[in-house]
Amino acid sequence: MSAHPGHQPVKTTEEMQVEPTKYGKYFITETPRHPEHPESREIDSSIPWCDSLYIDNELDGALKGAYYLETCMVLRPGSVESLTESHSHPFDEYLIFLGMNPKDQFDLGGEVELWLGDEKHTITKTCAVFAPSGMPHCPLIFHKVDRPFMFITTGNGFGYTRG
Repeated sequence: MSAHPGHQPVKTTEEMQVEPTKYGKYFITETPRHPEHPESREIDSSIPWCDSLYIDNELDGALKGAYYLETCMVLRPGSVESLTESHSHPFDEYLIFLGMNPKDQFDLGGEVELWLGDEKHTITKTCAVFAPSGMPHCPLIFHKVDRPFMFITTGNGFGYTRG
């Protein structure tokens, strides 16, 4: 088990099982809270989403080779300060927006504003946005949430860094 300073310890399913298995460490069920907005793990917070998994720095060394990943359920309109300004990363990143309407999986159930470079885009359908390394992106603002939807970011970097 590895701990992130000031956060909950990281546990893999292997650590939660009485008898560890050969590949149990690859099933990640608990991760540290996001250091920029730890309150986002709570359903009721000022953050527009509730995150369930945050993988950074190879789970603090507990899982060598694990890329950056954050999974969030968007519950209400809004944003966080760090996403209201354009930034880029030294790694390729996917920003994935998944509708959860069982009658139409492409209906996002909300409206999202996302900027890539100097272009403003409005997202209302399930989609994946690819931001190549160095491409400025954001602001990211959730303008409308008719029903919860998933927002997932991941990249081929081991830690979430801006550059």
